[in-house]
Amino acid sequence: LAMLPVLTAAMLIQACGGGGNAVAQGLAEADPVEGVWESAVTIRDCATGATVRSFKGLTVLHRGGTAAGTSSNPPASNGPAFGTWKSGSSASTYSATFRFYRFNPDGTFAGAQNLVRNMTLAPDRDSMRGTISAQLLDAANNVVGPPICGVATTVRIG
Repeated sequence: LAMLPVLTAAMLIQACGGGGNAVAQGLAEADPVEGVWESAVTIRDCATGATVRSFKGLTVLHRGGTAAGTSSNPPASNGPAFGTWKSGSSASTYSATFRFYRFNPDGTFAGAQNLVRNMTLAPDRDSMRGTISAQLLDAANNVVGPPICGVATTVRIG
């Protein structure tokens, strides 16, 4: 009789979907690229390869293929980036597509930037190298300016 409250509580927890094992069984195995990554990004002139500028970036590659990122650029110039990632043609290659909004110096909406990263995961699974290509869009979603090219060296931080 003393065990009745404990058994009742256990049955109620199971009936309501409780218990870590019940939830964890439905999760797919983690992809080695999932996690939090910090990048050293160098933007280059697409025609000459000359360095235009450098900055740091943070990217989270979530399970299931969604992604989010931000950079060390001034927060007033652009918002966070959101997108998706997927495996490439070989086991250690990946691509990620992002979009973020850009703002004028006075804070008004300037448009967006679409960005594609192609990455190769190192054998240690804690670093990546890759290329970046991007295009600027005005507020009406028209491509403006020349294409943007770059490279990134990335390390896992979480």
